[in-house]
Amino acid sequence: MTIITPTEKTRVRRRPERAAYDLQTIHDILDEALVCHIGVATESGPRVIPTAIIRIGEHVYVHGSPNNQLLTALADGAPACITVTLVDSVVAGRSGFGMSMDYRSVMIFGTAEKIEDIDEKERLVAAFVEDIVPGHIVRPPKKKELAATVFLRFPISEASAKIRNHGVVDPEEDHALDVWAGVVPLKLVAGEPRNCADLKPGIPTPDYVMRYRRPSAK
Repeated sequence: MTIITPTEKTRVRRRPERAAYDLQTIHDILDEALVCHIGVATESGPRVIPTAIIRIGEHVYVHGSPNNQLLTALADGAPACITVTLVDSVVAGRSGFGMSMDYRSVMIFGTAEKIEDIDEKERLVAAFVEDIVPGHIVRPPKKKELAATVFLRFPISEASAKIRNHGVVDPEEDHALDVWAGVVPLKLVAGEPRNCADLKPGIPTPDYVMRYRRPSAK
């Protein structure tokens, strides 16, 4: 098991028993996630945006428009804080203070490396497609599309995970109360696919879409 040595930024201080610093746990959470939130300080103040994220090896990747202020700041070397959170259940305790959630989360600190190579950008487009909808077939990206997109790479070298999977944790004196307590499990479930309104006639809905589900380490 490969462990990332915690730093002053990544060390979990509140409920340290919930921390995980092993790469496998961090990878599993990142691979299940579709969206991350990236925080960065810009010239006009702090910004946090949600964006798609993928992991390839020991790096995570994001992409977007060069007109995006946050991506521009990251590409120029601004330090980033990337977070991913997966909510696994709503916890209903016997008091307002017993309400909580079971979750798995990852936090990554780092500085972006801007991807300039066109061939690597094309490979990353394919990787994003495969991560978001595995097996999906798309046309090759156009050179102008690649040129008009910023791709950023962050190392998973300063990171930690935090996991709550304890369910209800009420004080013992509340156990005798005549109120229900428990958890409501949550998971991301795909609905029935809907064809595009201008889909070419005769194209069937592919099996990989009908069977769509996100990877899960649970």
